[in-house]
Amino acid sequence: MKLFKQKDAAKISVSALLITFLCLSVCLSFSGCLGNSNNTSESNDTITVTDAFGRTVAVPENPEKIAVSGSGSMRYFVYLELVDRVVAVDYQDNSSNLMPKDKRPYALAHPEIKEKPMLGASKAIVDAEKLMAANPDVLFYSATSSNDIAAADQIQSKTGIPVVLFFSGNYVTEKDKIDETLLMIGEITHTEKRAKEVINYFEDTTADLENRIKDVPASEKTVFVGGVAYNGPHGLNGTNPIYLPFEILNANNVAADIPLSGPSTGYALVSKEVILEWDPDIIFVDVETLTAAGGGAFAELKNDPSYKELSAAKSGEIYAVNPHTSMGVNHETALANCYYIGKILYPDQFKDIDPEKKADEIYTFVVGAPVFDKIKENGDGLSYTKVDLTK
Repeated sequence: MKLFKQKDAAKISVSALLITFLCLSVCLSFSGCLGNSNNTSESNDTITVTDAFGRTVAVPENPEKIAVSGSGSMRYFVYLELVDRVVAVDYQDNSSNLMPKDKRPYALAHPEIKEKPMLGASKAIVDAEKLMAANPDVLFYSATSSNDIAAADQIQSKTGIPVVLFFSGNYVTEKDKIDETLLMIGEITHTEKRAKEVINYFEDTTADLENRIKDVPASEKTVFVGGVAYNGPHGLNGTNPIYLPFEILNANNVAADIPLSGPSTGYALVSKEVILEWDPDIIFVDVETLTAAGGGAFAELKNDPSYKELSAAKSGEIYAVNPHTSMGVNHETALANCYYIGKILYPDQFKDIDPEKKADEIYTFVVGAPVFDKIKENGDGLSYTKVDLTK
């Protein structure tokens, strides 16, 4: 600009000035357009969200690189079809740490998860160096209580990577929180449509189950589910007072009134004496018990003289179901189990249902693949069968 203050500036022709002015106008016009575009992008570059535990977090909008930590934390990201964006996973989802004979639908449907780098040396532990090496845009951290807030704040402060807490719990008592979590993740990742589809699918499936039995008197037979996992596998004494299939099907759960040991999953531990006193008419056994010491509930029912005296053992009314709890609650498996258990309790109302095919229909929609056969194979072929205690 100094050039135009010199005396010879007057010698510049009017036409030259006009040409220069026009050129500058065109350039400024283009740069102005580009500048507006960049400003729009920057204004939308981050969004502020309130996570599942009330923390206000500024996160990149529609992040391309995601890290996920916590027990079973990849489950919802499979539900929302976000596996390809995940650059690091929890210790329990890495291949070197998978459970023997894995029965988690999300993991079986997407074996590529196990090849992703892990974030720490144990469940829900995030190593700051590993997180920064993965260089995600955001870390999603699975939580069940406000106790995880301090850990999330510390990780965010140490690494500068935004941390979003999401809720992982039981669909029976905490459906609203789970729905809100799915919608929150959907908002951040621009998968709101899929989040709503999953929520609607769960609701529609529940409605179908309830409609099948609405005009039928509740089964008078007492039922019990044993072998339920919580922080590891358990024997027959591991049960669930709020077991989703029993709740939806209005089943007479003998354990319904006992206090929960694990509110986030619905787990409770009971004594053998109590089970013998209840003496349920029908026993359903979660196949995750197979990984318990000594073979778990199946071995106990076959070998324990006391359990052999149970009415269900004498009548042969013992059935194997897929694990609804395995590194958190597999909501899709809980729904699939409803159809198998419904067919046992209300055969006329479920006569059109092939439980294995129905399970694969549910698995295909929710996790993207028909994995029932893999779960059954990893459960020693017991899934959805009447258990023969003589073998």
